[in-house]
Amino acid sequence: ILLGAGYVGMLWSSNNTSVFSAYAAFISTILIWFWLELSFLVGWTTGTRKVSCPDNATGFKRAWLAFQVINYNEFLILSIAVSLFFLVWDSINPFGFFSFVVLWVMKISAKVNIFLGVRNFYENFLPNRLSYLQTYFRRRAMNPVFPIFVFFAIWVDLLFWNNALRASSEFLQISYTLLASLLALGILEHFMMVLPFQLNKLWSLGLSEQK
Repeated sequence: ILLGAGYVGMLWSSNNTSVFSAYAAFISTILIWFWLELSFLVGWTTGTRKVSCPDNATGFKRAWLAFQVINYNEFLILSIAVSLFFLVWDSINPFGFFSFVVLWVMKISAKVNIFLGVRNFYENFLPNRLSYLQTYFRRRAMNPVFPIFVFFAIWVDLLFWNNALRASSEFLQISYTLLASLLALGILEHFMMVLPFQLNKLWSLGLSEQK
């Protein structure tokens, strides 16, 4: 239902440039992404490998094993991205697809940084059935590529905000503002990975004892 509603909303909004369609495109993207996250967390679309990382795995071998853990989910995201691209191809409102790309790129960045090493994983939020995932993480204060990812994201986010301020219509202003806000949240998520303290209590209200 969530996935179908997202596609219907994306198709409808791609042919409209009203204020409502700007919000509809964004919400449609969130519905599709929520379905992707949900399907992963309940274990429907994880990967071909469902065991912990061997202690002796390093370098390329460890990276390959880590990819096998999530490859189904990666291929699913890629297929949905391709389908959304063709769905809004040459449309007058492609911002739903743009929002999906922002979520996708920041998701890839988060996975790469967690694999290379960050201070905070928030691994206690993983469902018990996916607890083996944390064995592929690496705990470090920071890794060399983290500043590069964050700098690039901030630069793009500033461009989004600039486009929102210079927009020639309310539709464009809202669309770019939503993109900029979404990316800003992704940047905040990245900073939470390297803070010298965790914010578990902030999210603990939504964490079930049974997970």
